[in-house]
Amino acid sequence: MRRLFFLNILLLAGIAGATLKWLELREETAKREALVSGSAPKLPAAKPAAATPMPEKTVAANYFDIAARLLFSRDRNPTVVIAPPPAPVMPSLPLTYGVLMLADPPIIMMAAKKGEAQKGFRPGDQIGDFKIVTFDNRNITFDWKGQKVLRTISELADRDAATAALMNQQNIPAADTKPVQQVQPIQTARPEGPGTDIGGDMRACVANDSTAAGSVKDGYRKVVSATPFGTVCRWEKIK
Repeated sequence: MRRLFFLNILLLAGIAGATLKWLELREETAKREALVSGSAPKLPAAKPAAATPMPEKTVAANYFDIAARLLFSRDRNPTVVIAPPPAPVMPSLPLTYGVLMLADPPIIMMAAKKGEAQKGFRPGDQIGDFKIVTFDNRNITFDWKGQKVLRTISELADRDAATAALMNQQNIPAADTKPVQQVQPIQTARPEGPGTDIGGDMRACVANDSTAAGSVKDGYRKVVSATPFGTVCRWEKIK
């Protein structure tokens, strides 16, 4: 009987302990559920995302350094040097054969180049690539492409022996100080009259022309004047 009583007490004590343990577990579970199902924690406000910068536009000038240093083409050079055109070379100046300062306006006997026939020119006339600006018995000024070119008459004098022989046939002494020895047939002086046209309403004198200065023939008057080159003979048209 006592054994049964003790067994019942032990059974009751086990049931009471199990009940307490279950209550503790239940209370702990309730706390966990309350903690989990309670108000959610406040999260910090999200910052607005920064705007993405636009990519820069492609500029060809940014690649000059790459082109200049390209190992596979060393001849590349981004700097193109354009050489200026060469300056024009002034051609040879005309040749002079005499100055007629007594004419109005004065006349200078010139040829554009060696071998051409000489003609009379006045200030403002064009001879070859040059324009005669002004001249006197010592100096002459040309205009060439807007540039003033000043020379002395003696610098431009034709000193070629062949030209001197032609001048001698027209009774015009050469500019060379050394006399040119020429063998010419003896000709008898006789009146010849005006020779070839040398421009400027003038004609040259014929060699061995015995017509006196001031004579008039075929509408021309014979004029003989002294210049730094010597005596110059010409026929001027009567106006």
